[in-house]
Amino acid sequence: MSTTSQETVPDAVTSAVPQSKELNAEIVTTMTTAFLKRLGHKGGLKPKRVSLEEEVYTVEVEMKKFTAVVRIGAATREIKEYDVQPKSEEGSFVSISPKLLLTVFIV
Repeated sequence: MSTTSQETVPDAVTSAVPQSKELNAEIVTTMTTAFLKRLGHKGGLKPKRVSLEEEVYTVEVEMKKFTAVVRIGAATREIKEYDVQPKSEEGSFVSISPKLLLTVFIV
């Protein structure tokens, strides 16, 4: 009694992991905001600028009291560097609220 078995070999080898899309400005912005949220900066994230220079995306995000700059490698999809700085106070006279001005002019 002999049995024969036939093995089928697929023509093309496919990966079980879906191919990831190429990075673009939208994807790196989403990655950056998710990263900043994990760091604790939950609300008020406003992406301001994304640029690609020498295979590194640079994303600038403005927050209420801080400005963040995150650099992501285009080939590796890794966050290479990030920097969170307090916003600079430019012109302290501008911080006067309109409500205060109305109160001063009415009196």
